[in-house]
Amino acid sequence: MAKQHLMSSLNVTKSAREAAGSDEAGLAELMANAEYLRHSSSIINEALKEGFDVLQLPNGDIVTTGTKTIVNTFTWDKSKGKLVRARGQSEKPHARRAAKAKSKETTD
Repeated sequence: MAKQHLMSSLNVTKSAREAAGSDEAGLAELMANAEYLRHSSSIINEALKEGFDVLQLPNGDIVTTGTKTIVNTFTWDKSKGKLVRARGQSEKPHARRAAKAKSKETTD
């Protein structure tokens, strides 16, 4: 009985090694893939530049976590008598200029 228990334990260990071996082979194949390396390094570098934490999982998945600081500036508009939001980070200056130019065309 003890011999059977020991042998079944060894079989479980052998199965785990074989499964790990196939996972490692899959990971080695993935790491040899030039397309994967190009795309993953781009994603990882961009995330690190933005201050995110990066986790590359054994199956090749990449997880990035972090927070983004959003800054809004408000200025007092005397003519309107209220605070108005100035250009925020998400607004691009060229988009704002294009909107002004379009509104100017419609008033002319």
